[in-house]
Amino acid sequence: MGTSHEKLRPRRRCPGALLGILLMAGCTAEPSSLAAQPPAAHSLAGPLTSPLAGPLAQPSAQIGEQVFAVGYGRIAEIYLNPVDMGQLTTDGLRGLAKMDGSLAVERSASIVRVSSNGLPLGEFTAPPANDAGGWASVTAQAIERVRLTSTPLRQASSEEIYQTVFDAIMGDLDAYSRYTSAQRAGGERAQREGYGGVGMGVEFVGGKFVINDLLGHAPATRAGLKASEVITAIDGDATGTMILQDVRDRLRGPSGTLVLVTVESASGTQSRRVALRRERVIPNTVTSSIDNGVAVISIERFNAATSLNVREAIDVARTQMGRKAEGFVLDLRGNPGGLLDQAVAVADLFIPQGRIITTAGRHPDSIQQFDATLDDQTDGLPLVVLMDGRSASASEIVAAALQDTGRAVVVGASSFGKGSVQTVTRLPNDGELFLTWSRIYAPSGYTLHRQGVTPTICTSKDASDPDAVIGDLRQGHLGMPATLASWRAAAPDDETALHQLRDACPWKTHEADLDLRVAKRLLADQSLYQRALQLSTTLLAER
Repeated sequence: MGTSHEKLRPRRRCPGALLGILLMAGCTAEPSSLAAQPPAAHSLAGPLTSPLAGPLAQPSAQIGEQVFAVGYGRIAEIYLNPVDMGQLTTDGLRGLAKMDGSLAVERSASIVRVSSNGLPLGEFTAPPANDAGGWASVTAQAIERVRLTSTPLRQASSEEIYQTVFDAIMGDLDAYSRYTSAQRAGGERAQREGYGGVGMGVEFVGGKFVINDLLGHAPATRAGLKASEVITAIDGDATGTMILQDVRDRLRGPSGTLVLVTVESASGTQSRRVALRRERVIPNTVTSSIDNGVAVISIERFNAATSLNVREAIDVARTQMGRKAEGFVLDLRGNPGGLLDQAVAVADLFIPQGRIITTAGRHPDSIQQFDATLDDQTDGLPLVVLMDGRSASASEIVAAALQDTGRAVVVGASSFGKGSVQTVTRLPNDGELFLTWSRIYAPSGYTLHRQGVTPTICTSKDASDPDAVIGDLRQGHLGMPATLASWRAAAPDDETALHQLRDACPWKTHEADLDLRVAKRLLADQSLYQRALQLSTTLLAER
């Protein structure tokens, strides 16, 4: 799971069959949404030749069965809780009623019956409850039988059918398990793992395709392309007849291939052609700034390059601040999560020793412990972590580890509470199946599931300015470690305790600058910072 620059040391590693580990709160990362790896699976069928194709192609039960067989097999093997594959299959087929309301599915001990408006369409022998391959065969055969008489299903694309069936199945599992179509999965993989490209962003402004972003060390940057330059042609084809997606698609391609880009200055007075060799490009999700000896590092999400980018930001900040360095602020507000190994690696950049995370589930390989290595990239400089109700999963791992080990003061509001790990399986149709396979436990032993991380200093409840927050800290009005510890111990089994814990610092919209101003005030006063840090370690001792 790791890359060469990462320092994580899990006690146990996932086998190669587990194609990826992902932690995300959802695509939108909104609190109301409960949805949170190199692609090794061989693609058997692309979008245009996929099974169960639309009206212009003949459906293929064999390939369709392969998609369901891989998906069902993964569910049976690694999902967090044991499942009844017969029930999942029945509910998946019943989901087709959303496409054709006349359809009905019944299951007995030995038979699965499919009917339309009460008229039988087919009967299939029911395999044993946990026979994933047998139930995949039933699914594919039933769909093929229904397509013979159902106009909506006959006209539907393969992806529409896959999405419908898997959506119904995922409804039986949990809010974080999901199926992603082949088209959407490609975009998500690019964000997580990178893509073949030249490393520049393009926007359509005033009828022109303007370069608006350049990644450091990427081909476009090394070739001297500049932001605000206009792309007028790609491989000799004028961009005037293209749409924005066409331009972006033309710039991407297999690593090692060449693309010829013609650009002109913003004024249109100079034009040049630049040959770029595509390579793997991973979007940079890290930004940083320095203000009076305080370095603020913000992480948008955790992808395959996040820990490397954070390390580089730390190195640059320490060089620029020199002896004037007061500390670091790690801003995880609004961060929905990402890759597990990257969350561990980022925490490890700051923690000199100790436990970072423990995970546990039904599959033996889901039981893992990750410990920090013996170094701290900041040499122990004071650290404040900012989070809010949108900070989830991977960002919660980092915040909990830094808080529990006494390495940082957490400021803001209670985090989202997405304490589970998902594996990502690439299916034969290039779609992806996200399955919850373990729970996450902080170093002090509590589960992040539903509880989230409670900040040491709450800025979202009653405070309206940093003076009020700092005043409460000075007067000893912040924190009630024993009470919070009691709620946290009871929260997994006691809804009242869970609500009390969450209500101790609920997230609500407030001035975004408040959290950062509190953090800077802490870092400017070492005695104040140590007092806040003591609250964290006291809370840890009480657990």
